[in-house]
Amino acid sequence: MDDITPLNLEDSPKLFGLRYDQLIAILGSLVLSTQLYSWMMPINLAGQDIKLWICLFFGLVGPFYCLVTLNHSASYWETLLNFYTGSKVLIPGPDPNTTRFLVDEKLPDFVE
Repeated sequence: MDDITPLNLEDSPKLFGLRYDQLIAILGSLVLSTQLYSWMMPINLAGQDIKLWICLFFGLVGPFYCLVTLNHSASYWETLLNFYTGSKVLIPGPDPNTTRFLVDEKLPDFVE
């Protein structure tokens, strides 16, 4: 029997419920944080070793990336940040897109 399941090309392929970029981010941050912890010498700050806290920060970068890109891809967030942080000049004037509004559209008549 042939598989007739439709191929949904809008969804990204997933593994363990994560997209591949999210999975690589989690695994990469886990490997980076564990290797960094084993390679670093103790860092004393006010009598406390902060090596653990630095490695925990790097270990949480991957899950934070997954939360940020949960419903959107990374390009969506880049576009959003560029919109709010980029410089733009808004010049008043006529609408450059003249076909924005359909003036010849047939509208239905409603009888009360």
